[in-house]
Amino acid sequence: MGFLTRLRRKKPEAASPRTAPLTESSIREWLIAHIAAVAGISQEEVEVERPFAEFGMDSMQLFQLSGELQSFLGHEVSEIVAWDYPTIAKLSAHLSAGPETGAGEEPLSEDELASMELSARTTEPQR
Repeated sequence: MGFLTRLRRKKPEAASPRTAPLTESSIREWLIAHIAAVAGISQEEVEVERPFAEFGMDSMQLFQLSGELQSFLGHEVSEIVAWDYPTIAKLSAHLSAGPETGAGEEPLSEDELASMELSARTTEPQR
């Protein structure tokens, strides 16, 4: 069965109404369980300071993570939040602060992201 077929068959988690924001600890626990499932490892093996890429997560999985976080948190989450906060520790701290500000801003396009990455590489000091 192909990746897209599995993705289409996966039932989205229902967003539950929240009366109070989730704690950093509860978000961290959810992320640990999610990353462990995606990486096919035990939750005990998930280090919260390791970047998502080190767990084998590709760009498609990081976009999916933002959608699943929206369902879990019950509010909008940036599509690129996992790039802005690339570890469980950083992401859970950020998300526990509540809904992201700037929700009305247009997300960056792939070209804009690539341009920013290229710019960052060309301004780094050469060794």
